[in-house]
Amino acid sequence: MQNNSEVDVNLLVNLYHQKIAQLSNQNILLEAKLQTLTKDFAEEKNALLEENLEIQEKYNALVKSNNNESE
Repeated sequence: MQNNSEVDVNLLVNLYHQKIAQLSNQNILLEAKLQTLTKDFAEEKNALLEENLEIQEKYNALVKSNNNESE
């Protein structure tokens, strides 16, 4: 009869491997989410920069046309 303080080494190793696999899978999923967020952020940033450039060009054209009218 085994004492309660003894642990089956095979069960311990199997449980250890299960936990490592779970944590590894969780880590991979979190890395994928982080990369997705980073990619989405970069795309949104580029879209905003393009929109900002368009607005700046329209503003510059307005200022230039107003300057030409006042001369």
